[in-house]
Formats: sequence, structure tokens, C-alpha cells
Amino acid sequence: MIRNIKVFDCTLREVGYQTGWHFDEEFYHTVYKYALGKYIDYIELGFFHNEQADTNRGLGRYCSLRNNELREIFSNIKNVTKISAMRDIQRPLAPLLSRTESIVDAVRILTRSHETDFNVLGRHIEEIMSLGYETFVNFTSSGYNTIDKNQAFVKFIKEQGVDVVYFADTESVMTIDYVVDTINMCKAEGIKVGMHFHNKTGMAEILTDTAIRENVDFIDATHLGLGGKWRDGNLTFDYLLSKMGTVGGFEATHLKNEMIEQIIKYNTYSCAE
Repeated sequence: MIRNIKVFDCTLREVGYQTGWHFDEEFYHTVYKYALGKYIDYIELGFFHNEQADTNRGLGRYCSLRNNELREIFSNIKNVTKISAMRDIQRPLAPLLSRTESIVDAVRILTRSHETDFNVLGRHIEEIMSLGYETFVNFTSSGYNTIDKNQAFVKFIKEQGVDVVYFADTESVMTIDYVVDTINMCKAEGIKVGMHFHNKTGMAEILTDTAIRENVDFIDATHLGLGGKWRDGNLTFDYLLSKMGTVGGFEATHLKNEMIEQIIKYNTYSCAE
């Protein structure tokens, strides 16, 4: 934790769109050790996709199916920084392992605002919580939502016993007022709130300032702000850490250089559009 905000490093998941989730073992180690050294709370590997429906991707695309390989990578270095992955419930999925069997500590359910079926979402929440995972729900493509729609979503999530709801600015359309109203609404409902800012319009830093001022509980970033299916980018770690009164140092420079080398090496696997 940095001050009172918990941080997700989404670099592996987001930059995975540029590399097909192919990364060298050394790079996994670099990302994790950096996060550990900077007291970053989570690193996010990728997804739990079905391999037959989405072939020829790296380990982070199929976390539950590649658990043994991922465990070998992280077992000797894993410490207090937790490992997460996304459960995209509107796409073909692989079965989940129990938390005790998995290298993954936290599951973030991805549900698109316009595709969300509360009955389906509720079943996934129940399954993931019963398997022992720390559980988050990420409401994506939420920037166009009315506050009433977001409030209905938050009330449902709270009823399911989930402690944290995330709002993702998938289309880069959130405004300052939207961020203020959404965070305050979640606080009024008694549920913790996270924000994931894309940066197509260059607003990620301004919206981050707003979220911090409004006491957001969780926030996401990537190194160099890279990543995304549409190459639309994310909040940069350099900016987030500077707001929290710390700097990346040489380790951040090393990581960023190594990341660029990974993108060059695995560019032929890119699934970014």
C-alpha cells in the first residue's frame, strides 16, 4: 500500500495485448521484484481464458491452465505483493482451481456495463468466493453510465458480499464530475472503490488527481502507461508514484527497457488492434 491507496500493477495483463502474453521468466521476476520493493499491493498476470477458443498465447492468458508453470516462476520470489488475474465472464473461460492450489491470490471479475446480467454475475461471484479468492468486480465500459446505473450495480455487488468495486474508463470518456460522483456514491453505499483509467484523451493524470483527492481506495497503473487492446494506454506508474511522494529510480528504468525488449521480441504475437 502507498499511503491509503492500494495499487494494482497491470503491466503484464495490459502489455500482454502487445506480446500475446508471452514474456520471459526474467521479466516476470523483474516486474514482481519491482512491485515488492515499491510496496505495490498486486501484480496482475492476465486472464483465465479458454485455450481452445484463444490459441497460441502465453502463460498469462490461461492462468488456471498454466498454474504449474507460473508457480515455478514465482514460487521462490513471491512475498507480500499479491498476484491477481481477470475473469472475463463474457468470454470463453477455463475452469478455476481452488485458491489453495493456485499461484493467484485475487480474482477480478470483468463484466461489461452493456453486457452485464446480474444472475450470471452473481453465479460467478459465488463460485470465485467459494474457491477462497479475494474477489473484486470490475465494471468496464462504465464511463457512459448514469450514476443511477452505477448505483444499482454497486448495491448488487454489496449484496453479494464483495468488498471492492472497480470502474474502468475503457473508452476514455470519464470526466472529473463522473469520478467525483462515482467515488462519493460508493462511499455512501459503504463499499470500497477502485478506478482504472485509460488515456486515449490524455485525461488519466487529471482523473487520477481527482480520484486521490476524493479518497479512492484502489487504483491501477502500468509502466510507461503502455498496454490495452486498442493501444490506448493507461495511467503511468511514474505519475502515480510521484503523486505518492516516491520515485521509480534505476529499477524502474531497467524494467522499462526490459519491457520494450519484450514487446520487440514477441511483437509477432500481438493481438492489439
